[in-house]
Amino acid sequence: VLLFVPVFLAFIVWRLPGGALAGILAALAYSALRLDAIDAVGGDRFVGLIATRTLGYVAFGLLGGWAVQQLETSLEKLDAYDLIDDWTKLFNARFFLSETGLEMARARRYQSHFSVVVVDVPGSVVQGVPRRRRAALLGELGRAVQSAVRTVDRGVHAEVDGFHRLAVICPETGAEGAAIFTGRLATQIADFFDSRNLSIDEVALAARSLSFPGDDAALDALRADFERVEREQHPETATTA
Repeated sequence: VLLFVPVFLAFIVWRLPGGALAGILAALAYSALRLDAIDAVGGDRFVGLIATRTLGYVAFGLLGGWAVQQLETSLEKLDAYDLIDDWTKLFNARFFLSETGLEMARARRYQSHFSVVVVDVPGSVVQGVPRRRRAALLGELGRAVQSAVRTVDRGVHAEVDGFHRLAVICPETGAEGAAIFTGRLATQIADFFDSRNLSIDEVALAARSLSFPGDDAALDALRADFERVEREQHPETATTA
């Protein structure tokens, strides 16, 4: 039974090829351990047992290696299409790049416009909170942002240069409407932290709004920040701005 352990370790580390090879080696090792008994009473009594054990070791290695490869492939696909931020459950940097790219293309084609509202929360505000409480706090913050926006708006969160950056993509929203919403969102976020004894001044939130067309260069710079976050989090599948 102990010979199943190296087979297990082999397919965990080397996947299907490792599992198959380890299964064969385990079968050979089992046969070698039975040589003394075979010499004493003859091989006929052990043929079935050795065949069964060999089949068990090899099948365990093959099936285990195949299962690990399938799991790894599924995780890679999940990572490639993951658009949700782990902390806040808002959208993540990858979604921001994709969605703003689509909105920019739509605006150019149909002569429309959209805006992005950004609120940077200093990381120091939540840094002193215990880790478990911090996770709950950021989850509550995500829900607060989600409840403050329209159904068509998309909230995004990413950690950028020591800040918790909250961005809201606002389709069909001009500069004036975005400016009004920026002030309201900054006030709501400041109130959110105040209600949890984490005081923060609205000025420290560095809230701003960008509209397209109009603030093209500033929006490109903002997308570059999110692209950098995307590369750091998913270097193998990072989206280019």
